[in-house]
Amino acid sequence: MAIFLNTDKTTNCIKEIISTCQSELIMVVPYIKISQNIFQELYEADNRNVDITLIYREDKLTRTEKEKLLSLRNLNLLHHPNIHCKCYYNGELLLVSSMNLYEYSEKNNREMSILLHREDMDDSDGERSYSDNDKVFADAIDEIREIMNGSTIEKTNGSKTNSFEIEIVKTDEELEIERCNRINQHFLNKKFKPFEYRTNVWFSMCSNYFDKVDVVFEGHRIGIDINLPDDEKEELFKRWKTVYNEFEFQGFKYYLNYHTAPIYIYRDSRFDWDSIQNDYPVYYKKLKQGIDSVIEKYRKVSGK
Repeated sequence: MAIFLNTDKTTNCIKEIISTCQSELIMVVPYIKISQNIFQELYEADNRNVDITLIYREDKLTRTEKEKLLSLRNLNLLHHPNIHCKCYYNGELLLVSSMNLYEYSEKNNREMSILLHREDMDDSDGERSYSDNDKVFADAIDEIREIMNGSTIEKTNGSKTNSFEIEIVKTDEELEIERCNRINQHFLNKKFKPFEYRTNVWFSMCSNYFDKVDVVFEGHRIGIDINLPDDEKEELFKRWKTVYNEFEFQGFKYYLNYHTAPIYIYRDSRFDWDSIQNDYPVYYKKLKQGIDSVIEKYRKVSGK
């Protein structure tokens, strides 16, 4: 649920967006004369190796302000001929505002802003605000991408010399393509492809992973879809239920709810997934082990 902010709350929110960013920060701000407090937040983010992207309006940045900004090692500085919007985005928080990065605005202007957030949070009055619709973020990110496309690069972070990519403004389709590429490096002949499950919701699927069995990576779970006639699936469901144990396979729990629904595999929190999360060969080998175990169980129960 969007949160309304006045001038003081807007200033504090900009500081929070900068101070809490983990890896990337985007600011689209036409006019800049940055206060020392905000610059200090940017300086500290720069020291955390946050990738900072700032887009301002062409010819609206003084030499003094530009030199100050160019002292940030991880800065991507771009200008656009006619932007007038102001937004601040760190992947989790998105502020759409009337406020420029202008010290005078912080102290003298009457400003208004709307804060969007991906996770539930408490506002400054202690009231619970629930997460905003993904489509709102998707539409805002599309506009940010359009602005980037129409901008001219003045300076990039050194790591972007060959390509200019920012993770937090990649489309869901692009992220799913990357996920498929990672999966396919570790599943040999089992080839996954991205598909749009519903509007702007993308999953990775391997059709016929095993004969008449499709496997789908759906965010934090894996779906096993057995393609049999309904009467055969109902009979399989009845047999399987007699020997069903959701924690049968180490590191996983799986659910067998209805004969018309896929079998869903989840990671068991009692297994130390954190230790292998970033070791892709080990991580995906473990996931493949869980998938293959469920399919082997299906073969035993069905006699196929």
